[in-house]
Amino acid sequence: MSKDRSDELHSALDTARLLEDVEIMEGEAYSLGAILAEFGRGGAEPAQKRETEETAQEMQPSAQEMTTPQEETTTPQEEITAPVEESISAEAPTEPAEKATAPERAEIIMDRDPGEPEGNINDVPLTRIMSETVEAVLEENDEILEVQPTWRERLAARLVAMRERRPVKEPVIGDTEELWDHPEAEEETEPEEPQEPEPDMEQADHDEKQRMKKLRSHLLAAAVPALLAVAVSVLHELIVLPTVWRDHAAVRCGVLAALLVLTALGCADVWKEMTARLRDRRVSCETAAALAALVSLADCVYGAVTGKSENLPLSAVAAVLIWLCQYGLLLSATARRAGFHLANLGGTPPYVVSRTAAGVCKQKGRMEGFYRMSGGRDPVRVWQSALVPLLLSAATVLAGVVCLSRKDMSHFLWVWSAMLSASLPLSLPLTMSLPLQQLNARLQKSGSAVAGYQGAKWISRGRRMVLTDSDIFPPGTVGLNGLKVYGEEIGKVASYAATVAAAAGSQLSPLFDQLLAGEGGVHEKLEDLHFYEEGGVGGTIRGETVTMGSAYFMKKSRVTLPRDLKLKTGVFLAVDGVLVAVFAIKYQPSRNVEWALRALRRNRIEPVLAVRGGNITPSLLKRKFNLDVKPVYPDVSTRLALSDVCNERGEKPNAIIYREGLMPFAETVIGSRRLVRTVKLTTILAYTGGVCGLLLSYYFTHAGNFDALSALYMLLYLTLWLLPTGLLSGLVKHC
Repeated sequence: MSKDRSDELHSALDTARLLEDVEIMEGEAYSLGAILAEFGRGGAEPAQKRETEETAQEMQPSAQEMTTPQEETTTPQEEITAPVEESISAEAPTEPAEKATAPERAEIIMDRDPGEPEGNINDVPLTRIMSETVEAVLEENDEILEVQPTWRERLAARLVAMRERRPVKEPVIGDTEELWDHPEAEEETEPEEPQEPEPDMEQADHDEKQRMKKLRSHLLAAAVPALLAVAVSVLHELIVLPTVWRDHAAVRCGVLAALLVLTALGCADVWKEMTARLRDRRVSCETAAALAALVSLADCVYGAVTGKSENLPLSAVAAVLIWLCQYGLLLSATARRAGFHLANLGGTPPYVVSRTAAGVCKQKGRMEGFYRMSGGRDPVRVWQSALVPLLLSAATVLAGVVCLSRKDMSHFLWVWSAMLSASLPLSLPLTMSLPLQQLNARLQKSGSAVAGYQGAKWISRGRRMVLTDSDIFPPGTVGLNGLKVYGEEIGKVASYAATVAAAAGSQLSPLFDQLLAGEGGVHEKLEDLHFYEEGGVGGTIRGETVTMGSAYFMKKSRVTLPRDLKLKTGVFLAVDGVLVAVFAIKYQPSRNVEWALRALRRNRIEPVLAVRGGNITPSLLKRKFNLDVKPVYPDVSTRLALSDVCNERGEKPNAIIYREGLMPFAETVIGSRRLVRTVKLTTILAYTGGVCGLLLSYYFTHAGNFDALSALYMLLYLTLWLLPTGLLSGLVKHC
């Protein structure tokens, strides 16, 4: 409602204006009867009545003449209607009303109940008059009183309209749901194509094993000609080969061409992978290796036919690149097979690693999706599709620039081959496959596996790990070291303790169940279960208030504890505010958990304690493991919520874990983070080496120093850029 229209309505209904035409005698006080006699019914009347009212007003005496003296005592009706008058006038003021006419007053009197004694017109109920007046004003001012939507509702409507790509509909109070229930135009969404069913792990393990054997046999077959090509190129630079080799270009070029062809034939899987990528319109390292091999082979053919080969063809570099592409495929298959083999032996995994808003956590296991994620697309292939074509194009252009500037196209194939060899680092096929193979080989020994780079990427995004009671103190490390009962039977104490522990989902429930079985008791019915921030739980059993928790919780609950009690990890049981039992709980630290906590601290991963036991606190971890891991200890509601999340089934198997304890979980998370960092770093180093090699080869060829780009020096340069990939990949398996 605008301010002007609001002021207009308020002024129209002002009480002072209603009374401005009333003649007031000195010393005469206002009374309800006088006001009603003067102004009557009031309110806006329909247009059809106005003419009748105006005619009747001329024929009837004025309202002042019919006014009767007000009685000194207030009638009960006035006492009831007076507060109503104040509330209505405060909430919905009315417009000035016309003076009531005689027919109207008669009509009011006629409406009175037959059994009601006749009285003065001043006895007319004020609630009826005011309600009719307000209704008339509201009908006349519908436009003024219309509630306008707030800016939040308008903004929400526009956002919804933009999201659904439909015209904006201004929200109306009480009618907002129409934006959702009755859309003007719904877009037709195409149904998602159903994904192909995954094979069972036995079949997947068998297929990947057969593929590994095939890749390995081809790799060994191609290794012989590739090594011979490297040996011949190195010996040629060392001048130890016979004179026939050095004097006849056809011999040199023919031998190198044959060795390159044999290497290419042995690596048939590389060409299959290249064809599959090209069908998807993607350029990969296999495509680059094929182009380098074709240019080197063309240079060999040109030298063998013309007999002019001042520089030895760089076939050895192309052969090594093809062989490493084959080796990269073998490493990828090995990494996949490690996960499939583990899943085949263990069946459905008990745990999977999931990522939540609070951090990475273990959830109940599932196998669906692990096969698909293990073969998912990795960022290395994406970067290859974007950057490898740029390197190939730049090498081709610069080779043409060098030959055109020197006005000597006879060396174009060799210069082009040198440009391609220098710009394609040997580490390009290994930046993803080698770190992943190293990680899964390590995790397989711990009973876990990562679902390829996709699974590792999801895990690495969480910088925190959610730890439960069983992660910090696995089964077997928590035991009951004794108990003491105060004024109650041990059977009742065991029953109450076991009931509360089971209802709270405590890690100590098996201990109390064992004690209860020894006493021959049964679980009771617990009502009104409550968790307390101080580290305890409580409820009602047989009408008695039962609380159980740590010593700190009992002190906060004002339960009197023995003075000489020095038990830091005890569990106390109280009934109706009176201590009835003390259980001595012994927490034995595990060496694997200690190693895992130290590894988390080294890798700057923050643990989040989602524990249900009141005794497991940061101070207990520091005391038991002699290590300040600085965990996050949230409030009790958050801890319970995170604990419930850990007990749910995971949405997708980013990683599968088959062993209990914190160590396999920590190795999986730390290894995944290192894998992602290593892949990014090795990819950057590979393309940096490619750009540097391209610039160096352009400089030497443009200066005419072709000897600096011999096969020996080229292999040494590319090997230096290959070493960081091997070293960084080896660090992945170390936590």
